[in-house]
Amino acid sequence: MKASFIIYCRAVGLYALLSLPALVIPLMYILSLYYVLTFGWLAWIAFTVLYIIIDNLVFDFVPKLMVLFVAVVIAVAFAYYMLGIIIIRDDIWHTGFIAFPFAAVIAGWISVCISKERIRSSCYEPETSSPATNAH
Repeated sequence: MKASFIIYCRAVGLYALLSLPALVIPLMYILSLYYVLTFGWLAWIAFTVLYIIIDNLVFDFVPKLMVLFVAVVIAVAFAYYMLGIIIIRDDIWHTGFIAFPFAAVIAGWISVCISKERIRSSCYEPETSSPATNAH
């Protein structure tokens, strides 16, 4: 769970950087950051659940990484959808703000890539020596 929280926190920071062009309209940038901080915890919960499930499955590194990329998309889509239900109360997928979840997905993907060594180490269980093999 710690790894998923680190990935999430890093992704929020990366999102703030990736969405800097929205500062052309400062209110839009501030509002997008507010929504990320308000609804991002829903993405974190969804990603954490998926991360725990994926982490407990026996995958090699590349398939696990690919599945985590999909988990990022699912988590961001869930949070964005909940934003539409709770705040907008309309179909959020057909608005002009669709670029923001794409920035969030890219930030999440970058964050997962930065955590690749931790993910790689979870793919291969360290071999433990049994007392029978140590006895001579």
